[in-house]
Amino acid sequence: MLSNEELENLRLSLEERLKVKIRAKRIKAIRVNSSFHWQPPLFISVGGLCANLEKDSPPEDIIAIFEHASFVVVTPQRGLEDNTLPYFFARQDVKEVIEA
Repeated sequence: MLSNEELENLRLSLEERLKVKIRAKRIKAIRVNSSFHWQPPLFISVGGLCANLEKDSPPEDIIAIFEHASFVVVTPQRGLEDNTLPYFFARQDVKEVIEA
């Protein structure tokens, strides 16, 4: 798990890279019913593993979840480093938000 300072630095880094305003709200988990037919309902929780973030991909550790116009999910493989983009989930697909 990231410290509050590391989480804030990651949020600011994503704002700069994505050129969007990301809310400082702390999100612990989201429940997603994706509009993609191949993707099953997901429960994505910070500190947990989640499969099916991408078609045929292995489970990934969830580092952080942020919110802007959509929801942004960061894993070690996606969004943590400058040369990778996080996963994005459309607001209409997110059925529940659990704040930290």
